[in-house]
Amino acid sequence: MTYFEEDTQLRDILITGGDALMSQNKTLRNILEAVYRMAFRKQKVNLNRPEGEKYAELQRVRLGSRLLAYLPMRINDELVDILREFKEKASRIGVKQFIIQTHFQTPLEVTPEAQEAIRKVLSAGWLITNQLVYTVAASRRGHTTRLRQLLNSLGVVCYYTFSVKGFNENYTVFAPNARSIQEQQEEKCYGNMSEEQAGELYELLETRTDAQQESKEDVASRIRRFMKKHQLPFLATDRSVLNLPAIGKSMTFQLVGLTEEGKRILRFEHDGTRRHSPIINQMGQIYIVENKSLAAYLRQLGQMGEDPEDYASIWMYTNGETEPRFSLYDYPEFPFQPTEAVSNLAL
Repeated sequence: MTYFEEDTQLRDILITGGDALMSQNKTLRNILEAVYRMAFRKQKVNLNRPEGEKYAELQRVRLGSRLLAYLPMRINDELVDILREFKEKASRIGVKQFIIQTHFQTPLEVTPEAQEAIRKVLSAGWLITNQLVYTVAASRRGHTTRLRQLLNSLGVVCYYTFSVKGFNENYTVFAPNARSIQEQQEEKCYGNMSEEQAGELYELLETRTDAQQESKEDVASRIRRFMKKHQLPFLATDRSVLNLPAIGKSMTFQLVGLTEEGKRILRFEHDGTRRHSPIINQMGQIYIVENKSLAAYLRQLGQMGEDPEDYASIWMYTNGETEPRFSLYDYPEFPFQPTEAVSNLAL
């Protein structure tokens, strides 16, 4: 915790360890208590720092877990109490967001047991966000839109749709980045919101620290009402990105060449909408050779029963641009001016 406490810019902690909820309840309670104490100490020391030199304080706590999908009975009453108690305590020292970051890959995983686990987590006052790995199976027409629709109806907000890293060992599951852009432009677009609608949705989801402001209507009902009001089949709150070392999360690329096998060579750029470590200024341009040609991908879809003609427009997608973030995923403003200094840069 000393590392986090002495970091000048840290405002978000994601607890995973593989899967945060694989920990016993007692262990998880101890971990969250340590996070709380660290955040409290950091806030206390900040009182003596002048404006412009104050360290960023903890604003968001996330637990990464896939257990909601494949072991939903893990979400028991004791765990719900731990989550609720931590939120109530941490809210009093300025933590604004409490999120279970989960991973449903297909609508088939959203069983009645999973739905009950989702309901229990939401009852503790935590939000649930979903990230999906965009495999070949997940890239079939309509698959991801149906998953968004189902999860939204249960109160889950989609976060990221990750392209599979194009390493050779991932050949079977890799879907070319052009398919991700195609899905973004031709399918996800039906869930796009105006700036005003996105602001309204943010207000519905924003964590309330004042008990009198807390709506008695559950998150799932609020989301369903919002979609019905604006005639949206689902909410396109997730960003389609590739996540790699030296790039981070980005889908800003340009096709610059082809191999003899027809595999695309892409030049990637960092996401210009977010703040990066100054270390990226020491790096050159990033090139990626995809491990599968578009033709091989379309043949694979055909073997799965898809009609490749339904994907014919994929050839025209030769560049991509990273989508803007939904405001829920932006950090709230501090009531003070934090330092611009960046710590822990040494390699």
